[in-house]
Amino acid sequence: MKSLDIVFSGVGGQGVVVLSDIYCEAAMLDGFDAAKAEIHGMAQRGGSIVAYARIGDKVQSPLIETGKADAIVGFEILETARALPMLKKNGTVIVNMKYIPPSCATVGVKPKKTEELLEMLRAKAKVYEVDGIGIAQQLGNLLVVNTVLLGALSALPQIPVKADSFKQAIAGRLKEKYINLNLKAFQLGRESVLKS
Repeated sequence: MKSLDIVFSGVGGQGVVVLSDIYCEAAMLDGFDAAKAEIHGMAQRGGSIVAYARIGDKVQSPLIETGKADAIVGFEILETARALPMLKKNGTVIVNMKYIPPSCATVGVKPKKTEELLEMLRAKAKVYEVDGIGIAQQLGNLLVVNTVLLGALSALPQIPVKADSFKQAIAGRLKEKYINLNLKAFQLGRESVLKS
């Protein structure tokens, strides 16, 4: 298999790096080669964070060229729209339906509305809108939004990694007391894409 290239995009504190780690670990459990890289920027202050993950039979470099990503997993709508140039033509976007206005927005400049941002995404990609916050609230813990998004990613037809390998990677990465909660979040995220 040639490489399958995924961009994870969000803001600091949302679990972007952990999610990309688990994705790569699951791929390696299934015998794929994997490489990843992160761009942190001002992530510790709520700024953008992007992680690149590439899996395949043999992956030479973790970096993904602009316009070559197969899919974007967006932790919120604005960061997903920012990552859009990375996506190849007819690529796929999974977007958590949360909007975080930029903390450094210029005074007097109106931020784009959620619907405008979604239209931008839909014009370029097959978009799966995931209510990560709603699912996490249903489970009683907002910290599982990233696992919901991992479940959604795992359900895409182009992802060759088995669901069981994702579950094994989740169990291997998280503290024991959080494993069952995260496995439920993963399953609900998966179902949100499989049903659409």
